[in-house]
Amino acid sequence: MKWVWKKIIFEGLLAICIFGAGLPLLWADSGSLKVGLLAPMTGLNPGWGKKEAVGIEMAVEKINRRGGINGTPVEIILYDTGSDAAQTLENYRKLAEDDHVLAVIGPLFSHCFEPLRPATNREKVVIIATASAKPGLSDLKKFPYAFRMTVSAENIENVMAKAWVKAHQIKSVALIYDSENVYTAVVGKTVWPEIFRELNVQILNRNNPTCFSTGDTDFTQQALQLKQYNPDGICIAALPKEGGLILKAIRKQGIKQPILGANAMSSQAIIEIAGEDAEGFWTGSVFNPDDPRPKVVAFKKEFTKRCEAKYPDMGCRPEQYSVVVHDILLFLVNIMKRKGINNDPEQLQENRKKFETAWPR
Repeated sequence: MKWVWKKIIFEGLLAICIFGAGLPLLWADSGSLKVGLLAPMTGLNPGWGKKEAVGIEMAVEKINRRGGINGTPVEIILYDTGSDAAQTLENYRKLAEDDHVLAVIGPLFSHCFEPLRPATNREKVVIIATASAKPGLSDLKKFPYAFRMTVSAENIENVMAKAWVKAHQIKSVALIYDSENVYTAVVGKTVWPEIFRELNVQILNRNNPTCFSTGDTDFTQQALQLKQYNPDGICIAALPKEGGLILKAIRKQGIKQPILGANAMSSQAIIEIAGEDAEGFWTGSVFNPDDPRPKVVAFKKEFTKRCEAKYPDMGCRPEQYSVVVHDILLFLVNIMKRKGINNDPEQLQENRKKFETAWPR
């Protein structure tokens, strides 16, 4: 089983920044330009956070080999969000008040980003979420320090659903979604129903949705429910672990219909869990690690080598969030250069403000 990538609109959406081998990840000191990273190293799908750490290590080394910002190195302080909103908030405050960072990259999950936004108005330290694609979370008038580097759910899911419906001539679907996770719940309850209404695709279980909770492991009953509807296709909104198990449960019941997954299922973990049961499964991603362009090939090779050295028991295929951290850090570096941002502690808040005013709105 392998990924098969189709060009829709997302290939090339994010700039791919390639960084070579070098020193280990540098931790901030008083002689650096400090940037925070909030990543899910534990909790829900921690592989995403670990891959973010590898990706940003590559970025930092490349930037500093080129002289940093006017000779001052850029360094990263990494805190684990634990995929938990309260822990994310606590660590954001540490970065702002104790570590005196200029800006923060992350968090990843919508349920961590959404409640963090009010704190950015108090601390006045910009955050740039690496995902957090729940619709409506970009409100720069109300939260001018809370940015996202992502494709919002209604956009990425719309593109994938249209392509999937057209390819398989889908006239009816049955939905299954995680009702506890912020992103998957909104996709199942709001995003997909609106998309399929516009496509004239009937949702057979619209009034009696098939749901589950984060952390569930037995999906036999849900698979049996879906089988009874006999739809043209099945749509799953889940995180990778639960998504892979759902794929296995569906195929075990002899269900052969095409399956579409939400963007949250775009992960190597799906194949690791579902194996051949993931054959023909569709989902969307803003990054194609099998892109043949030389820069992408070089990035994949270097990233995989570093990741396998750090996490030998984890699948180390680069994913979309591995690349997003590169783009965000390079945008921050570009702003530092253009705005003359420095590491003078007496100008800390002035320098932080320059990030808030530099981003397009």
